[in-house]
Amino acid sequence: MPRPLVFMIAALLCACSTAPRWVRPDASPEQADRDDVECQRMAAREVSTLAGGYYGPGYYAPYAYGPYSRRAVSRPDPSQPSAYRALEEARLTDLCMRARGYQRQ
Repeated sequence: MPRPLVFMIAALLCACSTAPRWVRPDASPEQADRDDVECQRMAAREVSTLAGGYYGPGYYAPYAYGPYSRRAVSRPDPSQPSAYRALEEARLTDLCMRARGYQRQ
């Protein structure tokens, strides 16, 4: 088989797979979706309060502009699990859903 055809078939098979869903025996799919959205909103709110940690120490320094400013803003440390906002939101959403009794399926 030609290589591009193999890649095309593999891409189509991956596109047909369904994403994992949150399930709980006593909850309907609609309820699970509502809980998921609520957990995502709560996680986004929680992470937004941690903005200083995502921009590095000294980003909100009193002398951020002028002759004594530090122009180089430190980047988050990628080895820290909470270094990136999207990862932290996903982690908090996962914890929220598991606390409500859901499991990934």
